[in-house]
Amino acid sequence: MICAGGGTLAAAKDCPAPVDINHADVAQLRCLHGIGEKRAAAIVAFREAHGPFPGPASLAAVVGPKMAQALRERVVVTPISRGVLPNRP
Repeated sequence: MICAGGGTLAAAKDCPAPVDINHADVAQLRCLHGIGEKRAAAIVAFREAHGPFPGPASLAAVVGPKMAQALRERVVVTPISRGVLPNRP
């Protein structure tokens, strides 16, 4: 059996449903249909550079509007508490 992101059944155990794009790592993001290693890494990099996503639609800045719309029902956005944010110079 294949996980939505191309992983195996073993990886599917680690696939949250829905995926929280403000907390998910690359492996969890790859569970989303159409999100491979490069796009997942781009989502994490964007989040680290620009801060948390304010809503699912803001994912369009990384994956484009069509992909963001297709993923809308499979992603959630929860706030990141200040204690969790990395220290930035």
